[in-house]
Amino acid sequence: MAYNSGVQLAGLAGVIGGGIGAYLGYNQGLVTEGISPIQGALIMGAIGMVAGSAGAFILKSAMQFIIYIIMFALLAYIFRGQIEQLTGVNPVTALEVTLAKYGMSVDLARN
Repeated sequence: MAYNSGVQLAGLAGVIGGGIGAYLGYNQGLVTEGISPIQGALIMGAIGMVAGSAGAFILKSAMQFIIYIIMFALLAYIFRGQIEQLTGVNPVTALEVTLAKYGMSVDLARN
């Protein structure tokens, strides 16, 4: 259900992108030799529609992924004591060590 929730958003972004592409293609067709303004509008409109629709869909999917990461991190932070008792690994300390290996020094363990 959540997967299909952005269909209208992607469709709307495709229509807007197609309109902008058609406008730009029409104006470019006016000044370019060998191509009519209608051809330019159709070509650039189609490209704008596909790019706008795909961009909105990818952005929606990426934002959903980021929200799941934030929810997972929040649960791991809240239940870090219980997770450490169950697994023997403190998730906050594990994240700090991992980030330190990438050169990002962070202090998350405030008790």
